[in-house]
Amino acid sequence: MTELLHEPNNHVEDEIDLGEIFALLWHKKWLIMFVSISALILSKLYTDTLPDEYRAKATVLLNGQKNNAITSLIPGASDGNVDFDTSIKLLKSHRFLTRLERKLSIPLDLKENPDGQVWGAMDIERNLTITRVSSTNLLEISFESHDPNFSAQLVNAITVNFIDYQAQLLQPDVKNDGDWLKEKINHIQTQLREEEGLLNAFRQENNAIDISSLVKQGQHEISLLFAEQRKLVQERDLLQRLLSKVRKYKQDVNRIVSIKKISDIVTIRTLLNSLEQYKLELSQVKLRYLHKHPKYQSVSLKIDETKRQLFAQVNYQVQQYKARLSDVNYLLTAIGDKQQIAKRELEQSIVKVQEYEQISRNIKLNLELLQKLTARQKQLEIIDNKGTIASFIIIDPAQVPREPVGPKKTLIMMLAFLLGFIVAVFIVFILYFVSNHRNRYRQIVVNHGFDILGELPEVKIENANAPVLRGKGKRFLRYQEAINSIRTNYMIDNTLSDNRLIAITSLTPNEGKSSCCLQLTRSFSELEKVIIVDADLRAPSIAAVLGESPHRLGLSNLIAGTHTFEQCVFYNEELNADVLSSGIRPNNALLFLSSQRFEQLLKALLIKYDRVILECPPLLSVSDALVIGKSVKGVTLVADVTKNSTSKFMRDMHELQHTNIDISGIILNRTKVDNEQYYGAYSQQIKLNYGQVSR
Repeated sequence: MTELLHEPNNHVEDEIDLGEIFALLWHKKWLIMFVSISALILSKLYTDTLPDEYRAKATVLLNGQKNNAITSLIPGASDGNVDFDTSIKLLKSHRFLTRLERKLSIPLDLKENPDGQVWGAMDIERNLTITRVSSTNLLEISFESHDPNFSAQLVNAITVNFIDYQAQLLQPDVKNDGDWLKEKINHIQTQLREEEGLLNAFRQENNAIDISSLVKQGQHEISLLFAEQRKLVQERDLLQRLLSKVRKYKQDVNRIVSIKKISDIVTIRTLLNSLEQYKLELSQVKLRYLHKHPKYQSVSLKIDETKRQLFAQVNYQVQQYKARLSDVNYLLTAIGDKQQIAKRELEQSIVKVQEYEQISRNIKLNLELLQKLTARQKQLEIIDNKGTIASFIIIDPAQVPREPVGPKKTLIMMLAFLLGFIVAVFIVFILYFVSNHRNRYRQIVVNHGFDILGELPEVKIENANAPVLRGKGKRFLRYQEAINSIRTNYMIDNTLSDNRLIAITSLTPNEGKSSCCLQLTRSFSELEKVIIVDADLRAPSIAAVLGESPHRLGLSNLIAGTHTFEQCVFYNEELNADVLSSGIRPNNALLFLSSQRFEQLLKALLIKYDRVILECPPLLSVSDALVIGKSVKGVTLVADVTKNSTSKFMRDMHELQHTNIDISGIILNRTKVDNEQYYGAYSQQIKLNYGQVSR
């Protein structure tokens, strides 16, 4: 059988559930508590070194007199948001705080900072807080320092000195600005008078109150001329087509009267009807008389006279059309001349309107500028007379605080404790996720009170579902060394050494229990007389992997009493041990395994052999293993660490605790060990296992 000694490609990814998280945190609770309490103690030591901080407050009214006659004259004075933002910025300006610092008596303990720098305006600004009371015109000014008297002194100094500071900012250039404003206002007033005169003269010259109507009138006149021109052009085209047909027919009256425009004329239509009647009458006369008869000649004369009248009438009508065509051409020429004149007048009207709008726009801009300059002049006059435009009324002066407001030692300590707890939990999770995968399984087994008998490294054969019987290479050697380590644990453990019946099972199928049974059988056979019994009657595998028929006589036949022991047992040279296969597969395996004959058979085997290795069905799949567990002193569990996630393995271990089966120990299968150092890992495993056995 060819063996593949490469790592498997597919592994079950770990999933973390709440149960696993809580179990992990509970296991590391002392570490978490140590880190959290250490953070709490350090924060307590730190806060004890911090000096007390005292806060002094003052409340002032900004622009409190809403109906102040002075502020009502100043544009923008009623904009509360602008006033508040400006005042707050001025109160915290470096220039104001520097001037204020020179007037203060700063305590000695504040003058020297820990870094040796001199205490100044920047420190005042850092500890100064100015906020607007919501939906009011009130400002709240507060300052914090280690000296309560200084905090109150500074806040009161701010409220007292701010009005003078604001006035000094506004006054220096008031006079120069006022002179410039007067000159500018006079110049704009002169321009306004000139432009208003130009506007009146323009209106009188054009004899129009509304200049913009000139353009509309010109556009309307041109549109009427174009409409009349279109009608005349249509009429001209119609006459030209009609006269062209007349010329084409060359004085042929019969063809000319076929033209609908001519035949629709009442006179011509009447003559044509008369001519038709005379022709009809002549045709009737011809039937009775000859051409010399008076009636014949009379009708012929009427026909000739009608044709003459028709010819004359057609010629007259054609002449009328020619005359109308001449009139239309004359009218078109006259309309073209009128259009040219109207276009020139429209262009002149547009120019006049543009001139009018320019003059009006200049007047409007100058009026707006004059209004702004006049308002600014009034504002400067008010500032010059009153010194300041601000109404800054002190409502509540600052009082010397008695109780400190900081530092908030309790809050700092609670935050430090919480931060320590979070850091500890973070460290626990980091250590958990960076730890070796097999160490997690080992920790889960230990946390649930079970012993680890050993670890089997991963070795893969051609058929992944078949038990491991033989192999080659370093991996298989490492696997055999691990089996020998488990054998040693069985032999030196005080409890396990007395139990010569080793019942091996797993939680679910295909976790390696058959491989473990075969390899332990081979290992024990080197020292003892061993028999391996395949008690997995539902899914047997021992006979097939040893090259025997799956229907070979075995355990079920022996329990049923249909065959003798010698017929059911066979010797295998590769294992150097006797083998009792499962036998014929029964319909009710549980009935066979729960019978007294099975229990008596196990006792008889223990008399005949030094060691009996029993392969049992999976625990969580069927109840067969639970029945077998009552007949043995302990069950060894094989767990595949690659098949299940740690969270599922933890749930299985928890469920296993609540069963009535005595678990002798757990073997972790398919664990990863460094290939280059497997001997060192093997030695370490022997020491760990020996320590567990001693305990």
